[in-house]
Amino acid sequence: MNIVPTLQHEMSLMDIVSAETFMEEKIPNIYKFCAPTSVEFWICMNHTIQVSDSGWWGRGCCTLAQAPSCRQACSSSTNATALTDFCRRSDEIDFFNCVQKQQDAQWCCTQTQSLKCHEACQKVLWRAGHSKIESGAREKAVEECDQSPALLKCLKEMGGTTAHIDTSKYLPCCQEAENKKCRSTCESVLKRIDDLSNIEEALVPDCGPPAIDSVIWLCFLKKDQPIENKDLIPYDIAKLHCCEKAKTINCRKLCFQTFNTGWQNNWQKFHSECLSDPQEVDLLECIDEVNSPCSLGCNGLTYCSQLNNRPTSLFRSCTTQADLGAHLAVAEQKGSGFVYVSDLALPLKNSSQCPTDIWRSVACALHVKPCTAKGHSSLLCAEDCIRLVSSCVEWSRAPQMLTAPALCARLAPHESNAPCVPLRQYMTPSTEPALLSATDAVTSPCRGSPCGDNQVCIVNRDCLQGDNCKRYHCVDGCRTNSPYVVPLGSWVRIPMSLPSQKSCYKICNCTKKGMSHCQPLPCVELEDCVLHDKMVCARRACGRAALLTGLPCNCPPHHLPVHARSMHYPNSCLAQCAGATDAEIQFRTQDPCSSSEKCSMWRICLPVANVCLSKLQASCPQYMCLNTYDNCETQPPLPICDTGGRTHANPCYLIKSPGRRMAYWGPCMKRCSNNSTVCGLNGVTYNSECAAWSEFITVDYYGPCLAVGPISKLIEPKCTIDRIVCPPLKKANCLGFTAPGGCCPKCGGALRILYSQKQIDRALYGTNISASVINLQNILKALDRHVKIAECALRGYLTIEMEIFISIETVLQNATDLQLSVCVLEAEKLADMINRQSVLITSDLGLSALSYALTVHTYPTSAASSINLSLFPLLLLVFIFVTR
Repeated sequence: MNIVPTLQHEMSLMDIVSAETFMEEKIPNIYKFCAPTSVEFWICMNHTIQVSDSGWWGRGCCTLAQAPSCRQACSSSTNATALTDFCRRSDEIDFFNCVQKQQDAQWCCTQTQSLKCHEACQKVLWRAGHSKIESGAREKAVEECDQSPALLKCLKEMGGTTAHIDTSKYLPCCQEAENKKCRSTCESVLKRIDDLSNIEEALVPDCGPPAIDSVIWLCFLKKDQPIENKDLIPYDIAKLHCCEKAKTINCRKLCFQTFNTGWQNNWQKFHSECLSDPQEVDLLECIDEVNSPCSLGCNGLTYCSQLNNRPTSLFRSCTTQADLGAHLAVAEQKGSGFVYVSDLALPLKNSSQCPTDIWRSVACALHVKPCTAKGHSSLLCAEDCIRLVSSCVEWSRAPQMLTAPALCARLAPHESNAPCVPLRQYMTPSTEPALLSATDAVTSPCRGSPCGDNQVCIVNRDCLQGDNCKRYHCVDGCRTNSPYVVPLGSWVRIPMSLPSQKSCYKICNCTKKGMSHCQPLPCVELEDCVLHDKMVCARRACGRAALLTGLPCNCPPHHLPVHARSMHYPNSCLAQCAGATDAEIQFRTQDPCSSSEKCSMWRICLPVANVCLSKLQASCPQYMCLNTYDNCETQPPLPICDTGGRTHANPCYLIKSPGRRMAYWGPCMKRCSNNSTVCGLNGVTYNSECAAWSEFITVDYYGPCLAVGPISKLIEPKCTIDRIVCPPLKKANCLGFTAPGGCCPKCGGALRILYSQKQIDRALYGTNISASVINLQNILKALDRHVKIAECALRGYLTIEMEIFISIETVLQNATDLQLSVCVLEAEKLADMINRQSVLITSDLGLSALSYALTVHTYPTSAASSINLSLFPLLLLVFIFVTR
């Protein structure tokens, strides 16, 4: 009895499209087992084969795409441009890397006019994106392409990146050889051969076959052992921090496995079980923050135009891509009658019962993602969500067991008092008055990520709207496999395991070769899920004690400056109050370069302000020794401004320029004064306003420092010396502050920040990193990168209360109310990020020590008196417990 054979192999169209060899092997079976009468099947098959023959090599990567929509888009695309609307680069790292390699390989094989050469090249590089090159095929290509030098060059370069290795790590093993002949052969082979199988074959005649009792082969084996845990770089460093926010143990483990080293094996399961789980909204929002942090303002949208002109609102994705995504979502809903929300297809009622404008507002909110000021949440308010879906969804055709509350549990916060986005606020156009001129503008030059994938965008605050200059700088950095990039030189904290009994991290340095120089930090014991050494205490003299002088330890307000532990103090009493001993206090502030013994021969000393934050640091140098013997062109970039207003690429050029003297570190600034001395809020006298700004210091008043102001919340002049004349406020009755120890009120946002000295000590003394890695200047630079409004500048200093005081002020002389208010909002944004321990804070080594931020800006009062200097009880002790 003959049984007609049936098709024995299941075949995916994706396999046919993406794998040429698969198609060659299986297509004959299709002809054999599938009847010619299956017309629709053969039409589909012919179309699939035509697509696969379109010539785009990137299709060989389709199977690496994680999202089904991305795989589908890849299978039908003829170029990489068509992928951007369906494939999220931050979630498809391996796929996009493969596509790029495939396209490079395809270009490489076009660098010849010989058909045989082209075919040989194709056999070598067709799977360059994610497989090794066969050595035999490579040799054949070299033979066929000997008349195509350009192709051979790129073939060699691509071959080196896919099939061959750096053999230099094995060279020390040659010294372990038991005889000279083996040692000589080993060194010769490793220098000219870079393929492991060929190396083994070349070594066997003189060194013997591989054996466990052979010293040289044992050395080779040890070199190939897995990398130590401290040296492993996770798949996604930033998102790995989000795993601590997972509610369930399962999602915490899945998250850690996915973003640590198991992306390909775990992403689909993690996505389906956790990112769609209503319990895990904190985890999802953390991942969203890594991909797209909330920033002020939104403009330039066409479809979601009702979200334009909102300079004081936060948005996560105010981009043309999000605008287009919302438009496509509504268009798809019109065509199919379904809307896709949180991976669910919801049938909608007709347009008369549920107007399209409503879903347009919903689509815009879900794609552009407005954020709340507190918590930076993009979740819709539950009442808005339930009202909309209850009236618009055709529940009779909806998935079983799905209800309006169950659906909104995925889109709205669980707690009734949690911050949420009120949809009604974003359904109608903004009521903000339109900006009439460029001088009134509030701008974010880095919006839309204008720099490269491995670069950090830095706002150029010296170049404002309308100026003939570039408004941002692109700085090389390290990508964390997310859109979040850290600049070169940064130290990043990376969780080594999920917190259980201990919390363990390592730190890695961003270098030109990527993340390297990793070192484990000392683990910290957890007590009831709380890091007991993260208790931070803020002490402030209050109540009756504050009525005496208004300063710590009731010190007098005299200004007789002293220097101790790298810090300037207005007088010796305040230095002693901060913990300095009599032996550490210097009553004369000396030039740090006054001693000829500071630097060795051929080196020049230049002063560098350095505020160290650890009391355990034995040395906190205030100078830098510069090599003037070597060529200036070989020295690293370190801009410095001279007194003539000229910027030098590094100090070497300044020193070798006759008649030039140092003014301050950094490029020369245009929007500040160089005419006279000024007193900074930190109580230090500077040669100019620009010199103060270069150290992130706000000018208190013009002239030398003469007094120290009492500490209070009131915005008013604090010093009564006639020679101190406070500059007028940039706007009467503005939100502002009078800084601790300062004399004059300022307009802007302000924060008092508490930091953990214990955490800084663990980093500095549990590792071998330089003490200068965690200092005040680096913390201020890192915070400044999170201030996106170009018209606002961050300043800061270490106060006489040993807290970090941050102000964000406008750089404009004639600022509008709007330009003043956005600087206050930027300060409040930073405070929120610190207090909720945003991933953007905890992943940075220096910023991770910041424990609590308190906003202290307020409105001026005319009824202030000395009796009201304190609004606090007798002794304020703020205990901050931060779970890390």
